[in-house]
Amino acid sequence: MQEQIIRIIAELQKDPELTNRLNGQSSIVRDSGMESLQIVQFILQVEKEFGTEIDFDTFDMSLLDSVERFSEYVRRSAAAAL
Repeated sequence: MQEQIIRIIAELQKDPELTNRLNGQSSIVRDSGMESLQIVQFILQVEKEFGTEIDFDTFDMSLLDSVERFSEYVRRSAAAAL
């Protein structure tokens, strides 16, 4: 799942090199250079790709501190949606 999330980031940023530079410990915001609108687009794309729904009103932005942490959140959200 981490690789898929990194791929989504690279596609949104139009920077294929991010797939080589980012890893599980990378900050989604800081290390990818995403801005607020891009973060919203990123989350919407993750919802679509993984078939889950993320509530923006209750979403904890600290989950974006690492790809690994966000991946685990998405994994739990997708499992809960089943």
